[in-house]
Amino acid sequence: MSSQDMETFGSIAMIEHIIRKFRELIDTDGSIQPELRAALHATLDEHLLDAKKRVLLRVH
Repeated sequence: MSSQDMETFGSIAMIEHIIRKFRELIDTDGSIQPELRAALHATLDEHLLDAKKRVLLRVH
């Protein structure tokens, strides 16, 4: 595996970690209504996919 591949996987892992931490915050904050919680998770899903695409496009 090339160093560029390792950097790409590392970047994606970092992005996933950050998104996971946001999810934890959303899920543990009792003041967030379930409907809003679902919308926030959907937004995070979109941002995660977009971020992964940007990383992959940067290296190819």
